[in-house]
Amino acid sequence: MCTPDIRDIVVHFDGQDLSKYGLFPIFAWYLTDVIHLPEYFAQVSVNRKRNHSRRRRGKKPLYTDAQMCMGLVAISTLGIPRISQIDDLLKTETQAAHLIGLPQFFDQSTAHRYLNRFSKWHVSQLDRVNTQVLLAHGESMRQDVVLLDIDSQTHTLESRKREGAVVGYNRKKPGKPCLQWNVGFVRGEAVSQRLMAGNTRGTQLLKWIISDVRQKLSYPPSILRLDGGYLSKDTLSYILEKLFYVYH
Repeated sequence: MCTPDIRDIVVHFDGQDLSKYGLFPIFAWYLTDVIHLPEYFAQVSVNRKRNHSRRRRGKKPLYTDAQMCMGLVAISTLGIPRISQIDDLLKTETQAAHLIGLPQFFDQSTAHRYLNRFSKWHVSQLDRVNTQVLLAHGESMRQDVVLLDIDSQTHTLESRKREGAVVGYNRKKPGKPCLQWNVGFVRGEAVSQRLMAGNTRGTQLLKWIISDVRQKLSYPPSILRLDGGYLSKDTLSYILEKLFYVYH
């Protein structure tokens, strides 16, 4: 058995470069210099002047839409599970913020206010960004035989204040309000996704996801991979009608 040529990798920081997120510069370089993600986020319009309310008119946002979106992507990339934690974890990470074009990381209040201003139109903008990035850099758009993996995840919330957060099909925490996140993957890339109320069954979104993927890829999937939540009499009839090959 041969041994790998690469031995231990040591990352050393000194002075102002000190950071507890040692490998983040690699991700920042890939997102900004390879994918050019800030250029895609420039089409998001949450913070555009025409979207400001009268009481906030004349007050320019501290961060552009591209900066806010890059910051939120960075938070996820850094493995921070909750926005409420960014004040404690990212307050001193000024150098990391500079790598993605931010003067510093925004606080949790700024992040919450920004996300609360999202409408269906802005979600559609982000979906368009996702499709554009996949077209330019993804593998899902370059498949002769498309295997579509449709999966659903339950997101438990602390209250019913979030739109659609109701007591529903929550196996991990029965009785807790939740949302259902339905995603269609091709080659491990999220091509289609939709967040629904916690009491929404996966079978209700199956046709929509297949249609959405077909429209984005310009041709239909050949193989479907489904979990148990999507199987029903109507699903099987639809599969036989469309002649998909399915495995569970």
